[in-house]
Amino acid sequence: MIIRDGSWSLYDYDHMTGRSIWHSFDGEKHVFRVDYPVDSVISQNQAVRNEASRAWAGDWHRVASIPLNVAHDSGLVQAHSEGNDRFVKRFLNDSDNRAWRTKDGHL
Repeated sequence: MIIRDGSWSLYDYDHMTGRSIWHSFDGEKHVFRVDYPVDSVISQNQAVRNEASRAWAGDWHRVASIPLNVAHDSGLVQAHSEGNDRFVKRFLNDSDNRAWRTKDGHL
């Protein structure tokens, strides 16, 4: 049985993570697409953000929960490893990345 999504056919599916790998052949080359489910992470982050105190007191705050594929693809892991705090702050403060934030405010 072949499962299709337009011109894509399902190549692999991981039941534990929900990750799916899709394959397409455009006549010249094979192309793979990897889909990751992130709806639960976004919902959890929003719930934590809604419950979090608005005050920034103390030394440690959990400010984000980011799926590893997003962290790697965005360059966030590399920037953190290299000590590039400006990139990390810019990424976390960007409104496009609000779904990954677990605490409001500006870093």
